[in-house]
Amino acid sequence: MSCKGFLPKRLTDVVERLRGVRIENRDALDLLSMFTNRPATLVYLDPPYLGNRSDGYVIDANDEEFHFKMLELANEAKCMIFISGYKNKLYTKFLSKKNGWTHKTINTITKDSSGKSHGRIEVVWMNKYYQKALKIGEVPIKLTSKEEKQKKVNPKR
Repeated sequence: MSCKGFLPKRLTDVVERLRGVRIENRDALDLLSMFTNRPATLVYLDPPYLGNRSDGYVIDANDEEFHFKMLELANEAKCMIFISGYKNKLYTKFLSKKNGWTHKTINTITKDSSGKSHGRIEVVWMNKYYQKALKIGEVPIKLTSKEEKQKKVNPKR
């Protein structure tokens, strides 16, 4: 079904771009477990940032056990993973070059609940499968002839 004629051009472009995208709002550990062995899947994880906070995320952000489990799963995954957060010891340990991860830093500005601006340095980590996809410009999966006949696009590996 086409959206053309019913929506402004810009919105139509967004709809077309997101047509094949699946957005989930559920427990990160369950979600990651669902897709760890699906190499044609890109999982973007934006968990509550681990660290000391005076406002917000008081419980979630400091649940180091959650972050530990999530990072363990991320290291075992065969799917493409992109994670955003702030630099901290736990993430540095798990998302290291020796484990196949690279990272980039981004200077950002955030506002607290009173509207005061704060400079921050966010970090994005990319696993080796995501890096490979970026480098070759395509999803890093080769289907077998049987999978092609069955019209599979993202079989377990």
